[in-house]
Amino acid sequence: MKKSNLFWGVILIVIGILFLGRNMEWWDFSIFFRGWWTLFLIVPSIIALIKRDNVGTSSLMLLLGILMLLASRMIIEWSTVWKVFVPAIIIVVGLFVIFGSRRVKKAKANAKEYIAIFSGVEEIINEVTSDFSITSVFGGVELDLRDVKLTNDLVIDCFTLFGGIDIKLPKNVKVEVNGLPIFGGVENKYRNDDKAKITVYINHTTIFGGVDLL
Repeated sequence: MKKSNLFWGVILIVIGILFLGRNMEWWDFSIFFRGWWTLFLIVPSIIALIKRDNVGTSSLMLLLGILMLLASRMIIEWSTVWKVFVPAIIIVVGLFVIFGSRRVKKAKANAKEYIAIFSGVEEIINEVTSDFSITSVFGGVELDLRDVKLTNDLVIDCFTLFGGIDIKLPKNVKVEVNGLPIFGGVENKYRNDDKAKITVYINHTTIFGGVDLL
């Protein structure tokens, strides 16, 4: 049984019991309770955590949803939401820097840099002689590597802030993604070849931005 199916099954059973009790006048229940809209943050975050998708961002969204629910119920002040949430973001980033970076294969010092700040960069690459470092701030970067024949593993470091990065990968490679999504993330549309001997490592920090692997 999938964990997501179990979760939704339990949710539906609980909702059914609550409505049954209301109809039988055992208790008063309304789905539109004060702060009900915070469930649009809380429920998807719980589902993402069950699936282990973007654990860092999902944890922050769950925390934000709970804090906003408590504020809506007047259990805490609204100012407390941001007093707690902003330091939580810094803590999560710090934890990633300490523990997450240990598992990441980093780009070499001679990595070729692509930087787009309030601008765009597009390039078709036919030969790879080094790793890549990509920075996109309020801009976009598109790299086309489909014609490249890699003979060694490749590391691509990506940082995007309110920007986007598109990377078109060559055939017959494995892709390993590591990183920290903060209100952003990586969408991997690439058909991974698990039997390939060459691996492309994508390290990312995405803040209100995204990386697409094609």
